Amino acid sequence: MADLEYRIDDFGDRRVLTLQGRTYPPTRYSKRVIEMLVERKQERAPLYLSFKETRGPLYLDPLFRWLRARGARDLAVLEVGCSFGHMTEYLAEQREIATIHAFDADPQFVEIARANVDELRLGRVRDVRLFSNDETRRLPWPDGAFDLVLAIGVIEHLPRDRRAQVDEYYRVLAPGGHIAILDTPNRFFPLETHSIGLPLVQWMTPSVAYRYARLCRPRKFGNLEYVDFVADGTGWRNASLAECLPSSGWAGLEDLTEAAGYGWRFFRATARSRTRRALLPLFAPLCAALAAAGRPPSLALPYFNLLFRKRPATRGA
Repeated sequence: MADLEYRIDDFGDRRVLTLQGRTYPPTRYSKRVIEMLVERKQERAPLYLSFKETRGPLYLDPLFRWLRARGARDLAVLEVGCSFGHMTEYLAEQREIATIHAFDADPQFVEIARANVDELRLGRVRDVRLFSNDETRRLPWPDGAFDLVLAIGVIEHLPRDRRAQVDEYYRVLAPGGHIAILDTPNRFFPLETHSIGLPLVQWMTPSVAYRYARLCRPRKFGNLEYVDFVADGTGWRNASLAECLPSSGWAGLEDLTEAAGYGWRFFRATARSRTRRALLPLFAPLCAALAAAGRPPSLALPYFNLLFRKRPATRGA
């Protein structure tokens, strides 16, 4: 932090951050929030200032189009891994939502999210809690407490024995409710694109992956200690589809991923880079073949963007 040069100019209704000699677009965030973001994310802090306007619509608009078309209202929402609260802000603007409970395991992010809730007067947000990884194995809400559970860019950051956490997301989801697991890197996609950016690294043992990353990405990993490379939350192992499901697998779940505009449809619609657009003709037959075989097309994609509905209990069961 001491070596990072930055300035925040306050213009009343907006602030402007200049970091390491570069001036970034105005933001509505307060000077206090910007300072906390710079402390937490260092040189990457400016990227976060526009996340509510960019990541919010990108990842959540298909979900809310789906819910609105089905008359959803007065939803109780749980946001898993809320980061600094950018998605929380977006959720608080959606008319279908009545209440939001959010949590994260990062103390600095929780502090920033709470500051945002207070300063932006996000009245639908009931609380932003700090939980340890162990505490997320048993969430403090009763069964079926929420109509909508969101886990965006979360599963890959959970500890390796992540089954208990994921099962909790489904436990607190009400029958008839929806769970969206978004922006989650697919472990079985050959190129790891989330943390290291090397092919097959997520399939290697930690010691081999560490040497591979240091050899091929020396600027990023050359001085990183092994204990930090393998620490919970680093995300390079990615996530499998099975880890995005409860212990019971598909039982009691309706896969709405493709119908709601996620999965292959989302990948195709959001292909903005030249490389991704050029590769679409390769992904299309793979996804079609999986769908024809009764398998989720998402298995062929680099990231999971999934939407499931918990089926209501059958009467008399």
